[in-house]
Amino acid sequence: MSLANENKELKRLLEESQALGEDIKKIEAIDMADARWRVERKIHANHRHALMNRMLRYAGIFALPLVVATITLFYIHFFPKETPIRYAEVTAAPGSIIRYELPDKSVVWLNAGSKLRYPTTFSGEHREVDLQGEGYFEVTADKKHPFYVNTPNGLQVYVYGTKFNVSAYDDDKSVETVLEKGCVNVITPGNNYQYKITPGECLSYDKKTHAVSVAGIDVYEMTAWKDRKLVFRDTPLETVLKRLSHHFNVEIMLRNHAHC
Repeated sequence: MSLANENKELKRLLEESQALGEDIKKIEAIDMADARWRVERKIHANHRHALMNRMLRYAGIFALPLVVATITLFYIHFFPKETPIRYAEVTAAPGSIIRYELPDKSVVWLNAGSKLRYPTTFSGEHREVDLQGEGYFEVTADKKHPFYVNTPNGLQVYVYGTKFNVSAYDDDKSVETVLEKGCVNVITPGNNYQYKITPGECLSYDKKTHAVSVAGIDVYEMTAWKDRKLVFRDTPLETVLKRLSHHFNVEIMLRNHAHC
């Protein structure tokens, strides 16, 4: 090997030694404690993150029943299940009069050939019954829940607690409401106009003309039927025959009406 080549080889070795020395200095300059702290912190952070994920997962599992229960209670409170309304019906046979007590302790007498339909429980804001024929009512007082009597032609009678009579036979020309005690409100069909009558008055609604008239009358004459009595005092013959027809369930024909 020539001297020139030996010099080149020597130079290369010196440069490599110098580079190795610089690497050793860099390694020595590393703060081992700081590096260890960084590594441990990263390990702890990963551990906390994993622990937090597990805690959230478990919390979700345990909280689910509580959320479901809360939603269920909310739904039940604000959206209660509606119970179907059940109705009952009571009918007075021809020639008979019956006394019947309603769920609210109100009492009704049904005249012969009359029918009453009512809910087995008064659970709403109103107490409502449907009358076909004639009924005398003694309504239990309840200012928060008015009592309605609906007739087939749409006329309504509502009270809060009183004694009154409603006659609404299908074959009658008019619907009549007689007040014995308290206060009665009558709502006529079509215009929904409201009338108020006082004790001793009778409101008559003509089904054909829709005319309304209010007059003072003999209350006992109009309500004595519930005591199984028929009372007539200067009563028009046509009215007498009609009431007899209802009571005995017979058809009474009047001839030579003009001569009576």
